[in-house]
Amino acid sequence: MKGICILGATGSIGVSTLDVVARHSSLYKVIALTANTNIDTLYEQCLEHHPEVVVVVDEQKAKIFEEKLKTRQSPI
Repeated sequence: MKGICILGATGSIGVSTLDVVARHSSLYKVIALTANTNIDTLYEQCLEHHPEVVVVVDEQKAKIFEEKLKTRQSPI
């Protein structure tokens, strides 16, 4: 299994790449996802792919994203 990091996971290329990963989950594991500001899409991607590392470039959005994770009932 190959681990992958997707920079710009919420953009069109990132979304397409995650679609390929989902269809070939026995071959790929998402290790890291990054996004600039689109934390809602990033959050949904985290729920589906369970990355080990998540990076949000925008500092204010990163704080909101962190709070969103903290209020989740079960771990991602």
